[in-house]
Amino acid sequence: MAGLCDSNKPTAPSAPVPTIRVTSPDVEEIFRKFDINKDGYISTSELEDALWDLDAVPTEGLIKAIMDQYCRHGNDQLDLVEFDTLVADFRSIGNVDPETLLKTFNKMDKDGSGFIDLEELRQGLQEYFRDEPVTEDIVQTIMDTVDKNKDGKISIVEFVNFLNLSV
Repeated sequence: MAGLCDSNKPTAPSAPVPTIRVTSPDVEEIFRKFDINKDGYISTSELEDALWDLDAVPTEGLIKAIMDQYCRHGNDQLDLVEFDTLVADFRSIGNVDPETLLKTFNKMDKDGSGFIDLEELRQGLQEYFRDEPVTEDIVQTIMDTVDKNKDGKISIVEFVNFLNLSV
């Protein structure tokens, strides 16, 4: 009786291996950039660097929530498909209506000056993240990133641009 893998029988051509298609051409580039050890996964430490690149504040709570939400394998590592879903979701956050955006800006602008200074940014981030510690490094990095004209305060235009919106 012949075995299941009889080498004398012709075999049907194998189906082509599907390629991973990502929603945005730059997602795979970002993934490869932050997959530091080139193992095909983004670890929690690699995710922290990637979050900064996506203009997100990488708190421990956020990283845990991301892994809980996007990691299908339970290994606390994101593959390219999982990372692509994460990036798409982060980019959709920028689709905030202008009224909500203005309310958020005005809530952070405690003194009504039309700008968010470093202390107002610190307070706003602390209110937003509640139990998560907001370090001085995080506050300063966000200020440095958002404050494009380097005047030490965030204007509504800089705030909107940070969220990739247009006024």
